[in-house]
Amino acid sequence: MPLEDYREAAASCWKMRTDAASRARQRGSTDPGLRAGVTSGKHLGPLAQLIEKVLVDAGLPQSCVHKDRGVELPGYYRPEKKWDVVAVHDGTVVVAVEFKSILGSYGNNMNNRAEEALGNATDLLEAAEKGLLGVKPPWLGYVFLMQDEPSSRSPVRVRQTHFPVDPEFSDSSYQDRAILMCRRLVLQRLYNAAWFVTGNGEGTVEGIQEPARDLSWVKFETSIRGRVAEILA
Repeated sequence: MPLEDYREAAASCWKMRTDAASRARQRGSTDPGLRAGVTSGKHLGPLAQLIEKVLVDAGLPQSCVHKDRGVELPGYYRPEKKWDVVAVHDGTVVVAVEFKSILGSYGNNMNNRAEEALGNATDLLEAAEKGLLGVKPPWLGYVFLMQDEPSSRSPVRVRQTHFPVDPEFSDSSYQDRAILMCRRLVLQRLYNAAWFVTGNGEGTVEGIQEPARDLSWVKFETSIRGRVAEILA
């Protein structure tokens, strides 16, 4: 798939957020800003379309791919959870992908994203272990978007009250922490692949960056295609 496809999809997420904020402002909202774009619930839609395109291009029937409906999968610690993209073929979860973004308020949001990512993967993988998701284990993907600005690039102080924190977090920025989190989620086999992408907030293709080569779209797409080939073999 051409590289401009993923850049355009990522840029569209920021543009949709900006457009939603603009509409909120026109309606007289006193605080449209970033939050209005996110709570519109649509700003990550282009990513779902991008992944659907890859799955179908890799040979999966389009009827197997679900984005807005049919995205619930059973959990172990809760009845079910909605994923952003789910593909099921012959009783096997081909992929289940989670999208997350941070466009501001990095401190609290970064901790929340870590807890969500860990909880969602742990829940689904345990459900699979208990036989609730067919015979083959699911392939899990994690996509993380972050605003590229001084606040996300600057080192953040850590609190070391009783014990020292992991040295890799020392003098790290929120972007560094996001990269480390995504990398470790894959390393610990909670997710099969992760893609970390940043944008400057202007909704342009030129503003889209991938700070970590091992968390690139190319590697993420390659992993998806390998999974589809495995299932269809």
